[in-house]
Amino acid sequence: MPIRNTNQGWFWGSKGPFPSRAKALQVARAAHAAGFKEESIMSVDLETCGEFVGTLLHSATVTHFQHLSVEGVGSDAAHRALNEYYDGIVELTDNVAECVQGAYDVIIKPYPSVFENNTDEPLSYMRKLRSYVRVTRSMMPADSEIQNEIDSIAM
Repeated sequence: MPIRNTNQGWFWGSKGPFPSRAKALQVARAAHAAGFKEESIMSVDLETCGEFVGTLLHSATVTHFQHLSVEGVGSDAAHRALNEYYDGIVELTDNVAECVQGAYDVIIKPYPSVFENNTDEPLSYMRKLRSYVRVTRSMMPADSEIQNEIDSIAM
């Protein structure tokens, strides 16, 4: 059953209203964990998937710029760590996108057209990314193969 937002709140099929999308998704996942079966595959939130994939792909560019700009104490370690991150994140993110698209027979879109200009120090930026992945993964499809791909990204 799809999760949808109405003027009364969030619904999972006919269940609701819930105060947030996350709560409706939590109820849906609990029902599935308890054995609920539905005839059609639960719909995928393409906007959330697009934001997730776009944000992580953009992080490769941000960290590449940071890699080229690192200076000062600890710069060699930061330089190498940023290089390792941006070298790996594109493939890992691509795996998530292709897994979602394959599981739901959809093309993810829209992707964000604008990204915030990042001025954080590398460590602060990486902590924010880690938090973003941890929070947003609960809004991504719950299929184990998709969550396993996200596990590969989780920092």
